[in-house]
Amino acid sequence: MIKATEPVRPLLPFPDLLDRENALRKTLAEQVQARTISLLERNIQIQKLHSQLLDEEHSRLQAAPADASKPPLAVTQWRQSNGESCGRLGGDSGTCY
Repeated sequence: MIKATEPVRPLLPFPDLLDRENALRKTLAEQVQARTISLLERNIQIQKLHSQLLDEEHSRLQAAPADASKPPLAVTQWRQSNGESCGRLGGDSGTCY
């Protein structure tokens, strides 16, 4: 997933937010592999952080000068990924990463 999001990074207004998500993703993958957390718990933690990152992005965008251009599709898809349903058993696998 980290490699899959690399092309999105330069399109984001704040790529450091994706970096934070991917750092957690890597840490959680190691924990799942070591069987110290479940895949469901991993999904819950990713969803929570993703939600926090979107809130932070929104706050930063509010403070930045307005850019009237529409964000690229990849940016929109990243923003819509890992919704609350990803933290539930059988989550929406189409948007859960």
